[in-house]
Amino acid sequence: MQKKGRVDFDFDAMYRRIVEEPEFEIVEFSPEIFEVVVRLRDVKEIHDRIITATARFYRVGVLTKDKVINESGALEP
Repeated sequence: MQKKGRVDFDFDAMYRRIVEEPEFEIVEFSPEIFEVVVRLRDVKEIHDRIITATARFYRVGVLTKDKVINESGALEP
């Protein structure tokens, strides 16, 4: 039974899928990425900052509906 406001999500299944798919790569949160996190100012929420900083560091895009990330100008279109 799902509680109100709660989303059921199978993280184990998602992890297995990510590991099995060659398009995905799990990367570490390195000191170099942390330096980018510290310099980001337009993205306030820490998890969004880490996602954005990681994408900037690796020069890759992010597919997101997050308005703050999309409007921050922190990522190239």
